Amino acid sequence: MQALATFVSRRKLWLGGLLVLILAGGGWWHWNARAAAAPGADDSGTRILLGLAGDALHDGRRVAPVGSNAFEFYFSVLQFDPHNRTALDQLRDAFKPASQDVERTIATGDLDEAQRELQLLRAYDVGNYKYDPARYEMHSSNYRLALLGSYLDAQRKLQRQQHAEEAAAISARQVDAAVPR
Repeated sequence: MQALATFVSRRKLWLGGLLVLILAGGGWWHWNARAAAAPGADDSGTRILLGLAGDALHDGRRVAPVGSNAFEFYFSVLQFDPHNRTALDQLRDAFKPASQDVERTIATGDLDEAQRELQLLRAYDVGNYKYDPARYEMHSSNYRLALLGSYLDAQRKLQRQQHAEEAAAISARQVDAAVPR
């Protein structure tokens, strides 16, 4: 009888210990499952942004329109993951064609849009476009951006001069109209 009482009391102890182990294991599993799911959400957002950026590049939307261009999408990816190799490589590869896009925008006379696009290129250039022996370009973006900035400034001066000439012509016409004949 005594052996039966000892077995029953030990059985409760074993069952209690087993229950504690099961609860601890379940808690550990739940904590790890939640921690593993969190980066997946960021990866999903990054994948979506990379997809949008790829579509924008395919459509030729490197720096325009506002909010729906490859550079802005890649910048968003880099906010999630500053060392994202895909975004950095694509920005580097798109830099020269984007510079040509900015030059065309300046040539069409849309100087405010050109200024915004040039600011995107400058935002990328800050320490990112470094020497790459495979491309034999050392800081080539520095002179491109300087040339684009100078071109934009020259176009702004020409535009101001044209506006001043137009204002003078309008003023001269008004003076001629006011003089009685």
